Amino acid sequence: MLSRPARLAVLVVIVGLAAGGCTSHDPVTAPASSAPSTAGDSRTPLQVLMAGVPTESSPIYRYSIGSDRPMSGVIDPPDQIAEFVTVRQATKPVHTETTTVLLTRDRFWLKVKVTPAALQAVPKKWMSLDPKKIPQNGKPYVYGAESDPGYTKEVFENASDLSQTSPGHFRGVTNLGETGAGVILGADQLKALGGKAGHVAFTAVLDGQGRLTTTSLQIPAAGKFKASTYLITYDQYGTAAVPKLPTQTEQTKAPSYVYDWYR
Repeated sequence: MLSRPARLAVLVVIVGLAAGGCTSHDPVTAPASSAPSTAGDSRTPLQVLMAGVPTESSPIYRYSIGSDRPMSGVIDPPDQIAEFVTVRQATKPVHTETTTVLLTRDRFWLKVKVTPAALQAVPKKWMSLDPKKIPQNGKPYVYGAESDPGYTKEVFENASDLSQTSPGHFRGVTNLGETGAGVILGADQLKALGGKAGHVAFTAVLDGQGRLTTTSLQIPAAGKFKASTYLITYDQYGTAAVPKLPTQTEQTKAPSYVYDWYR
């Protein structure tokens, strides 16, 4: 069963599919990072990497995930706020679609902006959804364990041949078949990869405080899927801007058909 971040990633994609069209995406660029000191550190490379993965005890931070379903936003564990943003360049008809989901401990908002505006088919305001009407595992769909939206923990846990190439820099091979469909890759791509899914090379970088900043997976070509780089970036720890929640005048009740996107 998928954990909440993966399910939300799928939900954001569903909204994009509801508008129709083919998509293309711009690549995500990894930020520079200074290396942490590892002098006297007796931990294994895996232990060092796992300690760098953000958790619900982490400060607010920004993230971006570059893949066939790119996503970015902010995770704010202290305030229990999560922002998930996707931007899609679509065809048939040609338009740009920006979808934003905001979750708090008891609220769920969705906003879809389409350019040109003439193609906007849903309310322009933030749409407030009743979390109880889209339950996940029998519970209302609200903020809950949203840390590590890029699933780096799963990448590292299923790694082999893991080594530290220099202070703060790591490389290894991971088995994406063990992560399951919809976490890093979709079911069709995992099936196309076959045995290749069990030997995906990756690199990871920690900042000067031992916090994970980038994880880059080299996905091989398979079937109709081209070779690609799956880049996960976490940055602005403790300094990212807290997502602004919509005021009453900035929101409206979500139309009933919006709930169908989540079923």
